[in-house]
Amino acid sequence: MCEILEPGEHYKIKDPVATWEKIGGYSDVKERLEEMVSLPLKHPDAFDRAGMSPGNGILMWGPPKTGFNAFAEAAANSAGASYISASSAELIKDTHYITHLFEEAVNLAPCIVYIGEVDILAPRREAESTLIPGPKEVGSTDATRLLFAEVDKISDRWDIKIIGGTNRPDVMDPALLRNGRLDRKVYIPVPDFDDRMEILEMSLNSTPLASDVSIEKLAELTKNYASADLISLSRTVTLEAIREKGDKFDKVEMKHFETGMKKIPSSLTPETIGKYMEIYKEECKHRYMY
Repeated sequence: MCEILEPGEHYKIKDPVATWEKIGGYSDVKERLEEMVSLPLKHPDAFDRAGMSPGNGILMWGPPKTGFNAFAEAAANSAGASYISASSAELIKDTHYITHLFEEAVNLAPCIVYIGEVDILAPRREAESTLIPGPKEVGSTDATRLLFAEVDKISDRWDIKIIGGTNRPDVMDPALLRNGRLDRKVYIPVPDFDDRMEILEMSLNSTPLASDVSIEKLAELTKNYASADLISLSRTVTLEAIREKGDKFDKVEMKHFETGMKKIPSSLTPETIGKYMEIYKEECKHRYMY
């Protein structure tokens, strides 16, 4: 007998508040998601008249801490759609949760469903990731089959989009990436120099900075930082200055950033970033992961 769940017990139903404007940098990623997700949901008749099939499923992939959930939520906001965020680690606890998730998406349509760490639900079971090595819990074959069945069930609907996120594209089951499933791919890289400039400017927007602080210099010093690292750094340096100055706090100085970068180093190594870029370059030749 199917367990009766309260809505959102094993996933989050959210009124999407993230917007493209609140996400620093990544103009190419925003444009691709707008084309893949937001425009088809806002203008389904136009796509139909143009004979274009936008697809229902997207795989967002890339290094950790690059903001998959925020991108998916901003796409939902842009489309004026409902938004559900789910964790694969929660969904594998009982296959009924997968069924409930998709039933909720149908009830809330137009709706965007984001499933984090989707590789847990649909792994290549003999594979071990070279990107993020080490053991990781994976779902049962029943969970994988049910996920495929539920995605197939809504494949002819224009008003539901499924977005899966993964940091381990090298262990994804290719069956989930076939046509009609998560067949559109968006690579979310670590932010480049211009992206880091914009993220730092936004996260430090309300922070008083001393004259010796240069956003451009900070962007140079934070190469290989993920977007989440940059946001954490901005908060850490402000606390560092308050801790030092107390009630006399007036501005954050460059010395606080130097201390902050020791406490909040990049969570990614150049070697790891290089491996992601190798996959991106190789798979782009076949239009597989792009």
